[in-house]
Amino acid sequence: MIRVSALYPNGEGSRFDARYYVERHEPFAAGMLKPFGLLEIRTAIGQSALDGAPPPFWAISEMVFTTRDHFETAMDRCGERLFADIPNYTDVVPVLQFSELGADTQS
Repeated sequence: MIRVSALYPNGEGSRFDARYYVERHEPFAAGMLKPFGLLEIRTAIGQSALDGAPPPFWAISEMVFTTRDHFETAMDRCGERLFADIPNYTDVVPVLQFSELGADTQS
């Protein structure tokens, strides 16, 4: 399994509509991507940095796919519609990162 993280940097003067993202974009994305191997999607909305300053990221959204190939197919089929929705909730270009899921480290 792989995790695809979309990080939305909180740059000076940028905007991010968390309500739209959680209530509309995330369900929209999940509905389109599940047929292509999406197993889970969850989002953390930034509240603050540890020192109380504004959060370095507006949001971090994580999508778990069965394989990178499934993600690539999903983006080929749905990416244009997903990216077209971005202006509805932010003017930030998300930073995307692939990660491999590690072993469960809970004890």
